[in-house]
Amino acid sequence: MFSPVSQNRSFTNKLLWTITYIIISLSFVFIANDNSFRFLLNNRTFYTDILFSLTVTFGIGFYLVTLNSKLNRSFPWRKEFRKRLFRQLIMGIVFPLAVAIGLEMIYLHFINIPLQQSSILNFELPLSFIFLVLVNLISIAGYLVQHPIKEEIIINEQVMATQPRYIQYLAVQRGFTEEKIEINNCAFIRSSDKLLWLHTFEGEKYRLSGTLEEWEEKLRPSNFYRINRQYLSSFKAIQSVELTETRKLKVNFSIPTDDVFISKPRVADFRSWWKQ
Repeated sequence: MFSPVSQNRSFTNKLLWTITYIIISLSFVFIANDNSFRFLLNNRTFYTDILFSLTVTFGIGFYLVTLNSKLNRSFPWRKEFRKRLFRQLIMGIVFPLAVAIGLEMIYLHFINIPLQQSSILNFELPLSFIFLVLVNLISIAGYLVQHPIKEEIIINEQVMATQPRYIQYLAVQRGFTEEKIEINNCAFIRSSDKLLWLHTFEGEKYRLSGTLEEWEEKLRPSNFYRINRQYLSSFKAIQSVELTETRKLKVNFSIPTDDVFISKPRVADFRSWWKQ
């Protein structure tokens, strides 16, 4: 259902275009004509001139409305500017201009007016070109107003909304007090006896709920890496690595902990992350 406001706006636009096309049509008849208005009323070709001018003007106007509607769907200005500009020039100006001049030449032939005695090249041709350019510019302006740049901003916001949001701190419990531990102070999370423990660079240890898999999704991958089944480590917590005889990697942390190893299949992936 269309709202009353949109219906009124559509009616107003149609009325303005109708008045504009009538003015354009009559301008072709009156501006270049040096005869008096009384003389024109007594001239039978005056009425056929008006009828011809109205028919051609409104016909081309209807063509331009249909053309712009199709081009707006297939070649929107903001996405296909070069292709749209080329088609707008050829199909929106050159083609209707050629059709209008061709029809007028045929009309002059039927009313027995030689082409040399007409003002078709000195007046109708340049005036038609100017009117076509103006009508196309108005259509372009209307499209840009109805399709503002904010659509692209909305799309960008939707893309950003789909990106994962990583936590900035961890909430831990110390007795009856809940504290925030900044991510920069988190050395690693260790799983021991089905319990999770957060170890900080200050040497403190806190109990965490959940699983390593859940915390792995919450922490930024560029900063934390799943060493093995027991450790989810911060990049800054790893002081060095050693290649063992079994081709595993031994991870040396900057804070005391048990010996931690990376299995051979994960060595290449770990090195790629650590060298970033």
